Order: sequence, then structure tokens, then C-alpha cells
Amino acid sequence: MIRKTRLNFAFIGAGSTSFTLNLLSDILHEDFIVSGEFRLVDIDPQALEAAYEAARAFVKSAGRDFKVTRHTDFREAIPGIDFVFFTFVTGRFPSWKQDVDICTRHGVLQSVGDTIGPGGIIRAIRNIPVVVEVAREMEAVSPEAWAINYSNPEGALCLAIEKYTKIKTFGLCHGTPDTVAALAEEVYRVPREKLKYRAAGVNHLTWITQLEIDGEDVYPRLRGLLGETGFDRREPISAQLFDVFGLYPAPGDRHVGEFFPFYLKERVLAEQNYTWKNVDISLMASWREDRLKTVSRLISGEIGYDGIDKSGETSTHFMRALITGEKTLEMANVINRGYIENISDGVIVEIPCFVDSFGLHPQKIGRLPAGAAAKCESLGREYNLIADAAVNCDRAPALQAIMLDPLAANCDYPERLLDELIRSYLGVLPAKWAEIYH
Repeated sequence: MIRKTRLNFAFIGAGSTSFTLNLLSDILHEDFIVSGEFRLVDIDPQALEAAYEAARAFVKSAGRDFKVTRHTDFREAIPGIDFVFFTFVTGRFPSWKQDVDICTRHGVLQSVGDTIGPGGIIRAIRNIPVVVEVAREMEAVSPEAWAINYSNPEGALCLAIEKYTKIKTFGLCHGTPDTVAALAEEVYRVPREKLKYRAAGVNHLTWITQLEIDGEDVYPRLRGLLGETGFDRREPISAQLFDVFGLYPAPGDRHVGEFFPFYLKERVLAEQNYTWKNVDISLMASWREDRLKTVSRLISGEIGYDGIDKSGETSTHFMRALITGEKTLEMANVINRGYIENISDGVIVEIPCFVDSFGLHPQKIGRLPAGAAAKCESLGREYNLIADAAVNCDRAPALQAIMLDPLAANCDYPERLLDELIRSYLGVLPAKWAEIYH
């Protein structure tokens, strides 16, 4: 239990344009945290300096009692820490384009490429050694601290921390709550807080199991309303999966489509004209550029505390519960221990968890429909292989994982694809990989 109002936070990958400032905004908007320290960590000195200057300007404009420090070595930031955020990607933004280019040459299209598919596999192999190394340092100098993961593939990284270290951890994703909010406002046409839900599955493929408004079961109305409002035309893949598996999936076509390889075949994409095709790196780059402009505007003083939105993530909800004992119910990534009955124990799942001062209390879901459970089981087992491959620098389970991966089915020679991906990152992977690929 954490019983204090001054808290220290470390951000691994603080140069991230996607998370750091918005997470700082979440924390600075909370009244239960009186003061503390933000320790920004990044191996890119230029990105780190920009994040540091932006964070200092942001804290100053908020008028809050927080110290900001910067570190290129994460070991400097871990002693006395309370919460460690993972918001990084090994290889930074250019690695995403490289993943997409290599996979596309081998015939694998990916609408995101960060969760499943060869892109998800190589991202896990790059990122898992980092989270495990940091977590082991936490074990040594700050064993009571919590690791909060936002890096992808979310499930694989959370699994590795839980499986290979003793650090308390959970992974968060705004995808499912955002999907339910969209259903509330655009389909049921009620304020988002009116639509109560439960969901379960794996990160980026959770299945909504309950929908209620004022205690009434409104799930039976969903299919008709999707058609009436045109939401099924905006998210056609999700609507079809609802028809096939009996539960509506989250968090939208961009992610859920990747779990089913036939949606990402060139002919199908051309015929159906789905919104999310192979990753458009230029679009991703434009989003990133917009965020970099926000950093510059903050440093220059053009905007301040009121100019940075909250993240929409729920980490401070967890913190409030852990620190004050005020209970909350949130979605989190945890290892299955009977919570979903027809998914194996030891598989990472995303489910509702009650949180209080004693920690996380994952909720028992029961059984998912057989088909939905089978898809989640498959990814969970793949992630176990990937985690073992990444931690032990072992090609054999990595090859097994890519052979089992649904999107890799669109590739003629998965083994060649895996080897090219690994070889392209020998400069940032643990040295043992270079010995294997000498």
C-alpha cells in the first residue's frame, strides 16, 4: 500500500510524442498528489531535452510543486521511485516505417503493426528486453514501485514483466472505453457515463459482454442501432465480427481487423475499400509532427497548463485507488488465473479489475463464446512464445510464433521474414542475437 502525497514518477521513453505530456497533465490535474518529481528518461538526447524543457514549462504554468529531471540512463531514475511508465519503442519512430516496409515486401499488410502480425512480433522482441531490464532494476532498488505499461504490444510486455520479474505491474489501453463511449454517444445516443459495460479478451481485441442503460440490458438493440445510425458502415469489420462471434469487439476496425488475416489481403482491401489498409506512415508522421509542434509551443510559452489535454488514459484512477483506497473499476492487462474460464491460465488477458489500496483485483468473467475465446487463446499462446524468445534471445520460439501468427499466413516464407526483421535490428537487440545471426 502507498500512503503518501509526494510521489516520484519515471517515464521510460519520455521523448514519446504520444504520451508524456498528456500523462503529466493527468497527474497535475489530480488533487491527491501534492508534490513530487518527474524523472524523464530517454536514450535520444535531443528528444529528451525537448521533453525536459516542455515538462518544466508545463509544471511551471500549472503552479505545482514538482521537480523535473532528465536522464539518459534509466538506473539514475529508479531509486525511490513510486511509479514507472513505459511509453517507449526501441528504434523510435523510424522503426515503425522499417517494420512496415519489410513486412510489405514479404506480402504482409498490417493496419497498425504494433500488436499482432510480424510487426507486433518484432516490436515485442525489441521492447521486452528493455521492460524486463528496467523491472529487474526496480526489484533491486525500488521493489514496492509499480510499473505501468503503455508500450506495445501491450499484452506481450505486461506478460514478460509478470513472468520474468516480481514487480507489480498492469497495462492500460483506452481502446475499449473509447469504443463504448462512441457506442453510447453515436449509437445509443446517451451520455457516455450512462452506458455501463463489461468486456474481456486480449489487448486490441476485447469482446463487450454486457451493455446496460439504467439497469436495462440494451445489448439486444445493438445490431439494429448499428444499422440505423450507420455505425456499421463506419466500422464494418467490427460489425461483421459481431454477427459472426455474437459479441461486439473493441477497439475498432484499425486494430481488430489485424487478428483476422483475410481482411488485410490486397484483393479484399481493394474490393471493400476498408478505411484502414496497410499502415500509412505518412499519416502517422503527420500525427507525430502535430505533437512535436505542441511541444515547441509549450516550450516557447505560446501555450501552458490549459493547452495540454488530459490523455484519456486511466492510470491516475489506479493511482488514486492505490493511494487513497477509493475503489475504482478499470480495464487492465493481467495474466489469466481462471478469470476467463475457457482461456488458459498463464495467458495475458484484458479484463475489468477493481482497484483499492491493496492493489488490483481482477474480476471473474466466466466463459466467452467459444470462437472469441479461441482467438484470444491463440494470441495469448503466441505472446508466451514471443516473451520467451525475447528474454532468452532464442530464435526457435520466435519462429514458432511467426508460424502461428494469423497475419503471417499472408506471407509466402515466414521464416525469411522473421530473419530479415531480426537482422535489421541487431544494432539495438541484445548481443546474443548477433551471435545467432553472425
